[in-house]
Amino acid sequence: MFICGSNFVGGGLACALTPTGLENINYVELKNGIYDDLYITKATDFKLKAFRPEEWDFDTILWAAFNNTANAGNVDWTLETTSHLVLKSRTEGNFRWKTIFVKEVASLEDFTINYPDYFVASGQSVEYAIVPVFYGNEGVYASTSITSVFNKMFLIEGGTVWGTEITDGYCNTTRNIPSSTVDLLNGKYPVLIRNTIANYDTGNCSGSFVPLEEVGCAFAYSREQDYVRIKYQKDFMDFICNGIPKILKLPDGRLWLIHVSDSPTDAANQQYNDRELSWSWVEAGDVNSEEDLYYLGFSNIEPEWWSK
Repeated sequence: MFICGSNFVGGGLACALTPTGLENINYVELKNGIYDDLYITKATDFKLKAFRPEEWDFDTILWAAFNNTANAGNVDWTLETTSHLVLKSRTEGNFRWKTIFVKEVASLEDFTINYPDYFVASGQSVEYAIVPVFYGNEGVYASTSITSVFNKMFLIEGGTVWGTEITDGYCNTTRNIPSSTVDLLNGKYPVLIRNTIANYDTGNCSGSFVPLEEVGCAFAYSREQDYVRIKYQKDFMDFICNGIPKILKLPDGRLWLIHVSDSPTDAANQQYNDRELSWSWVEAGDVNSEEDLYYLGFSNIEPEWWSK
């Protein structure tokens, strides 16, 4: 029986032979009942087995089994087909991905990734992708982009970060292209000779460096009492003289992998308590090279995971 376009069930199409709607379904609500499953699929020939779906497949849109959770995603299905999670990055305009983190997956908790990426330059747009891998076979990339901006100078080794307000420090750089000139007997101008493809930067940095606190990403000193930074001078000296390669980042977007060279100095700047540390460095490798990062000790990603 239909009354005013509705039936005794309450829906205008509840008893229709072909209850087909043309509009997309973007909202589902269940209430006032006890439910075992909510299963939505794209398959037109789907058949229930014992009143329950058999498994999650590529036609499944969502499946909430209500096992103490309202999760309707395919995390369990992904766990069965994922041996590793791989985190990759690439700078804007760069086609080639760089693998920066690999994690073996054995449980649902392993799908959580917390990785600090220190290889991002200020003002540079970087795209990240998380890739599920099943014993060498990559799945679908899930990607996002970020742009990091900072106004300080940093020197980083592993998880240790030292820095300075840019007004308290500076870096001067030189591009090195080793060459020599030869004067010709009958020539007005010399001949330039370059017998190497060497092309790298060297520099000298000065400033009052302090460590970055683990919580809050703030420098470990009070702005009202800047002189207390003196107590960090010896620790910073030990840090830059340990012979381990480091990351140098400037707020103008420049970034290098470096070795600290020569002998650093600690000198007073007009006043005894106003001191600067000066140190020289030489470029050690390419920050976008997985090979350089690995052999310089910045990355533990084995060659099998490098982008080919």
